[in-house]
Amino acid sequence: MKIVNRVLFLFGLSFLIFSTNASASIEKDGHRFSLSGGAVVINNQTSFAIGAEYEYRVKPLYGIGAQANYIFSSAAFTVVSAPIFFLHPLEGDWYISGAPVFYLASGTTKAGLRFTTRMPLNIEVLTLVPTVGVDIISGGPNYIFGLAFGI
Repeated sequence: MKIVNRVLFLFGLSFLIFSTNASASIEKDGHRFSLSGGAVVINNQTSFAIGAEYEYRVKPLYGIGAQANYIFSSAAFTVVSAPIFFLHPLEGDWYISGAPVFYLASGTTKAGLRFTTRMPLNIEVLTLVPTVGVDIISGGPNYIFGLAFGI
C-alpha cells in the first residue's frame, strides 16, 4: 500500500512548477499581457517551459483572458487554458482564476479544469509573483507551484 500512496503522491505532483522563472508583463487600458519562462518538474524530470497569459480587466473586480504554456520535455506538450475567468477580490493585482484546461500532445488531448491564484509582491524594483494552482484532469490532479520574478 505504501508504494501505491507514493505513486499517487508523485503523480499528483507531476506538474509541479517551482521556477527560476523570468516574467515580463505589459499593462495598458485594462489589458495585461505577460510572458514567462522557467523550470518545470514533471514525473521527476525537470524541463524548460515558456508561457504567455492575457487578461482583459472588464471591471476592477473581474476579467477574462487566456493562457498557454509549452513544456520542452521528452514528450513535449502544450497546455492551453481558455477562457480564463479572473476574480480580483480586492480589486488589485491578486487574483483567483478558473478555466477549462487542455493538454495537447502528439495525437492526444486531455481536458479538465484549472484553478489558480497569484499574488504579486512589489519589493523595490523587483516584483515576486508566487503562483499556486491545480489542474483537475483525467489521471488525477496536477499541482502547480510557481515563483516568477519581474522588474
